[in-house]
Amino acid sequence: MKKREQLEQLQILTADVYKEAILEMRETGDYNAAILNGSRQFLKDNAIISVTEQGSPLGNLAEVLPFEASDDDKEAMRQSNG
Repeated sequence: MKKREQLEQLQILTADVYKEAILEMRETGDYNAAILNGSRQFLKDNAIISVTEQGSPLGNLAEVLPFEASDDDKEAMRQSNG
């Protein structure tokens, strides 16, 4: 397996782990700030500022985060998309 493929696989696994942890937190109502912050940083590090590809591992992670974007953030996302 090439190095790029290994890094892509690691990225997918990381997104899946964050997603599952957040879904579990949502079920229990017991949120872990470190996991939420880590997932937020993971998205930021991967330049995910608005999700246009539903169903991707990063898109799925972004969908389960329990944060509400401000109106200013939503407007900035709309403008950056097009």
